[in-house]
Amino acid sequence: MIDYVIDNEFFVGSQYGSLGMTNKYYKDGYWYKQNFNGTEGHSEAVCSHLLSCSNVTDYVCYEECLINGLPGCRSKSFTNEGETVVTFHRLYKMITGGELKNRVSSFDTPKERIAFVIQFIKQYTGVDCRSYLNKMLYFDMLTLDVDRHFHNLSLIQTEEGFREAPMFDFGASFFSLKHVFPDKMPLDEKFKKMTPQPFSRDFEEQAHLLGECEIKIDYEKVQSYVLDFLREDKKNSEELCELIINQLERYRRDFAL
Repeated sequence: MIDYVIDNEFFVGSQYGSLGMTNKYYKDGYWYKQNFNGTEGHSEAVCSHLLSCSNVTDYVCYEECLINGLPGCRSKSFTNEGETVVTFHRLYKMITGGELKNRVSSFDTPKERIAFVIQFIKQYTGVDCRSYLNKMLYFDMLTLDVDRHFHNLSLIQTEEGFREAPMFDFGASFFSLKHVFPDKMPLDEKFKKMTPQPFSRDFEEQAHLLGECEIKIDYEKVQSYVLDFLREDKKNSEELCELIINQLERYRRDFAL
């Protein structure tokens, strides 16, 4: 595994999420993120491999690595010169001065919450984000990503307007956050402790409200590529392989070609 040595002059700061934080660096067009309290970098890389076996083309590819001796991952910046990443959270804050999370929680049902966000994004940016949310929330359901919030649902602002960001930020997938899901915790307890976001506490409910899954996965390619990658890695590979296989079988009807 490569150890990238990054000087402090490239330190961007600590990124805070709903379930933790991570130190970030930016150098020569690449982002470097150190793990917080788990195996986030490993999960980022595994999810990248899964998406490489799908029909999705617009996603961030993560490389698991060491950063100044500490585990994490790196990824190439997905913005071009003059472009800016605008999260759903930031967009709502700029326009209304309020918190999107609070506004969404004021609606009684996940269906109403999703409809509000889609309408808001369309009204102020011209972007129909339904397909984007479809892919993100179905993939979160598959990978058990419990940290999908309005800070990592994003658009890219250009001189011409807005477009959707690629799929990114998979670090909280597959129970990687060890301060929330310690290794000693039985798998059934981890499932019970899951708290999906941002529209429902149920992965399936919020994904299925967006229609048929738009992500299609080549299951044979997963078997020969992703699982081989995990077995070679040797780090928690047996449990993670079993978890991925079980999730793929559980949702075969949604994801199979």
